[in-house]
Order: sequence, then C-alpha cells, then structure tokens
Amino acid sequence: MADKLSFSFTDLDDIIESGAGMSISEIFKLKGEPEFRKLEKKLLFNAAGKSKMVIALGGGALQNQKIVDHLKLKGVLIFLDAPLSVLFSRVKNDSTRPILQNKNESETIDRIQQLLKERLQYYRQSHITVNAGLDDPGLVADSVIKKLSMHES
Repeated sequence: MADKLSFSFTDLDDIIESGAGMSISEIFKLKGEPEFRKLEKKLLFNAAGKSKMVIALGGGALQNQKIVDHLKLKGVLIFLDAPLSVLFSRVKNDSTRPILQNKNESETIDRIQQLLKERLQYYRQSHITVNAGLDDPGLVADSVIKKLSMHES
C-alpha cells in the first residue's frame, strides 16, 4: 500500500527494536510486557502523524482508548480484518511473538481468540476496515486505497 501511494513505510516493531537495541522477545523476557507496552506507546506516539507514512502496528498496539483516540486524531486508522483461521496460519510458525510462544496449536488458537475478544473493541473504531483474510496483499492494498480515497473526499 505504501508503495502504491508513494508513501514511506515503517513497522512499529522495527521502531521498537531499534529504539530498545534488542528484539521484542528480549524486551519481553528482560523487562516484561508492561514495560514493552510503555515503550511501544511512546514510540508509536512519536511516529504517529508524520505525513505520507504508513505504519504497520502490532496486534497489541491498540491497548486502550487513549491510544486509539490519539491515532485517529493524527491520521487514518485502518483495521485489516481476517478470520481466526487466517490469523492462526500467519502466526503458527512465528517464533518472534512472545505472547504466542511455547503453545501447542489448540492453546495458540485459544490465545488468539482471547486476544481478539479483548482487542476488537479498539480495532473496530478504525476509520476504515478491510477484509484482509484470503485476498492477495496487492488486492487488499487496492481495497484500502479505494476506501481511503472515499474517506478523504
């Protein structure tokens, strides 16, 4: 999407790792999730609002109403909605997600369901929602851009 819009792109996880000088897994292990979330929020607030930039957020970045409100004020918040089965297939072999590590398939699915239940209230407040489940990423980007153009007019 960023390429198609000629915007810059950054991933919040990359910003966090660069700012902390360690991986997300290391931050979780050494400092715990609460400290990770504080750093995530601080760096997200610093990055939000920069013009012509797409920022990919981690699934847990929208942890409270203050963060959602800030992001909606500073830019356009987009929710890429996908079914549980797709989410599971995307993360099942990803060893960089501390919240999902050391779990079998059933435990991982249960944890994803629990996280969705906690987080959907924030995700659903996005300016734009796009089904990002089964489509090719290029088609998803086109759909976001189409909805973005309608949102801005």
